[in-house]
Amino acid sequence: MPRRKVFAWSISLQNAIIPLYIISKVGCLNAFTYLPLFHFLDTYAGCKSDKCVKIGTADIPVKRFKGKDGKPLAFSFIGVLHALGCSLAYASYHILSSLSQSGKLTDSNLVRVAIDLKNQYIGCILVLGIVMVSLVRQPAFSRLIQVLLSVDRAIPEMVRTAGLSAITKVKVNNIVWLRNVLLMLILGVGVKAVLEVTNCLMYIRDSGSPFSSNCLLLCIIPQTLCVISELQFVAFALLISERLKLLNRWLLQLLPHLGRGSEAAYESVRHLVRIHGQLLKAIGLLNCCFGVQNTILLLYQFVTLVELGYNTCMMSVRYAEAKVQQGDSTEDFLETVYWVVWFVVEIFVLCYFSHDTVEEARRTVHLLRMPNVYGPCQRINFRTISQEQLVFRNVKTSISCCGLFTIDLTLFHAIIGATTTYLIILIQFDQSFNGD
Repeated sequence: MPRRKVFAWSISLQNAIIPLYIISKVGCLNAFTYLPLFHFLDTYAGCKSDKCVKIGTADIPVKRFKGKDGKPLAFSFIGVLHALGCSLAYASYHILSSLSQSGKLTDSNLVRVAIDLKNQYIGCILVLGIVMVSLVRQPAFSRLIQVLLSVDRAIPEMVRTAGLSAITKVKVNNIVWLRNVLLMLILGVGVKAVLEVTNCLMYIRDSGSPFSSNCLLLCIIPQTLCVISELQFVAFALLISERLKLLNRWLLQLLPHLGRGSEAAYESVRHLVRIHGQLLKAIGLLNCCFGVQNTILLLYQFVTLVELGYNTCMMSVRYAEAKVQQGDSTEDFLETVYWVVWFVVEIFVLCYFSHDTVEEARRTVHLLRMPNVYGPCQRINFRTISQEQLVFRNVKTSISCCGLFTIDLTLFHAIIGATTTYLIILIQFDQSFNGD
């Protein structure tokens, strides 16, 4: 009985990146021009010329859209002006609006006044910091995309070299990656928008959440920018992780053929080692591109998590002391808890995908170790491969924030522990300040 052919969409990586590029472009986090976008538009515009791409009335050679040295991003003066102009205009508007609100801070509690001031100006700091850093890191970002595109071109050659019909072929599924990225974007922006409408983060207090007419504008823009920045990092970490998993699956399938001394299998592994080296280079570029941005995001998320935890605890403390609600409603309490849960999720996502990417890279190195069961002939062949891999064994692969600390699940546990410690300190300070 003949097997039914399963229809599956396929998309190249350079086209799969286009939606993420557009999102980051709108968010002023990518000022450069993504050259493959013009090829994509030209394909669907029905241009019949093989040697040129038509933009308006001008015919521009295709070579121009490949960039120097095949780089996918090209410097755009208009893009830089757009990113700088929008961020500076927003920062000016944010500062003026926040200054008009500062006179309304009449709380006598020093901790709460400090929290309110931080909430009012943090949006401006986030927008300026993240946008400026992303502009500086654009060349490294271009090299990261270039490395990933070269990896995708090398993987079919690695599979072809093995020449084994009985082995399961492996292929990168960029459609699934794109779907996951878009789902994360919708979920991240949607959840934060709902939380902002119900309890604005800028004016959140442990005694309620007063609403301001410009509150949503001042909060949603920086919060959306944070989501897009984190999404960019997670998306490219996921790209690297998926390709490392593909290499590991392929290597596991080759192990029996390596044990039998298949020259084609050994040649395929040599290709695999070179691809793995490129992916390790991509991890280094990932650190270079998003190290400072991740530092800003994690510090902001940690400080906000401590603040929200303090607000939640003080609601509970006041209720426990007076046995009645003193201006605190159940809705206020739950809405603050929702913010706490969401920030914990954001920190976990950042740490988990970093941890998963590094673990997959280390697993590849572990699989490339020469098995003891191999015979002398196989050992000679495999030793050549292992020597090529020695340099990777001596390099400690990690994803970090500018080398200050490593982003992994250990960091997530440390943040939760540090949050608890600072909560206790703030509550004790609050109680002593009020003379309780």
